[in-house]
Amino acid sequence: MVQVWSRRARARATFVFVGLCVLGLSAAVAAETWVSYEPATVTLTGRISKQVFPGPPNYESVKKGDAPEVAWVLRLERPVSVKARKGDDFNQTRRNVRDLQLALGPDDFKRYRNLLGKRVAVIGGLFGAHTGHHHTAVLMSVKRIQPAPR
Repeated sequence: MVQVWSRRARARATFVFVGLCVLGLSAAVAAETWVSYEPATVTLTGRISKQVFPGPPNYESVKKGDAPEVAWVLRLERPVSVKARKGDDFNQTRRNVRDLQLALGPDDFKRYRNLLGKRVAVIGGLFGAHTGHHHTAVLMSVKRIQPAPR
């Protein structure tokens, strides 16, 4: 059986479809999580992994002779967006940030190594990358790492 839609029925169906698409997009934008750069303190949840990045002299390729730099990176369960303050030339607004390099003190690597690969909550402040040693667009200055609540 072939069903023929009238022009009015097609227009109505198109209107409903477009409306549902707009509502879906609006819900996705509204669900976006915004956080702030330092001096604000944030708590973010994810898993920490050790990653190797190319260091000096060219910060391009370990295979081509750059020194390997090991960094801890927090992979967030849900991406966040980070809002820059007006007049802040250092930190830029970043959307959908998923990975954050952790800035840790020398003793912190030993203190927290048992949490590598586990679900954790990291408490600290955010700042933008500004040297060749910063391997993600946004980094986190760590105050504390703890197992994440279920």
